[in-house]
Amino acid sequence: MAGFDLREIEFKSDGIADSLTSSMAPALFHENLKREISTADREGRELTIVSVLDDPENYLSAGEYQESLIALAFALEKNLRGGDFFARISDCGFWILLRTDEETAAAVVDRLDLPRRDELTIKLAARKLSNYSEWIERIDQLHFN
Repeated sequence: MAGFDLREIEFKSDGIADSLTSSMAPALFHENLKREISTADREGRELTIVSVLDDPENYLSAGEYQESLIALAFALEKNLRGGDFFARISDCGFWILLRTDEETAAAVVDRLDLPRRDELTIKLAARKLSNYSEWIERIDQLHFN
């Protein structure tokens, strides 16, 4: 069990950016995702969402955990390719949209310079033939369970 209450972790945005990590706000992520789905359909291209959870149980203080989330956001911002984007979707983690299939997405995850790799849980969900709602429901299940 974490040595702090998860409610101590800042999780709010101004609709554009997360106040703690400066990553994209969840609502903006979903807007961009819908546009990206339309583009991918026209281009016949696959999309994959990567769920990254940083387990608070591995940290003794809220400050240490917040520093880890900030470092993770910085690493993602620095190492993602153009067109790929991410947002802090929950208190504990991020979703990353990669403009590729699941197999290539796994290779991208391997090349990302993610800090504290052992503390992270990483799951992938390719869109395949899912519509927006079905895909989000599937990634929600992976991320929040």
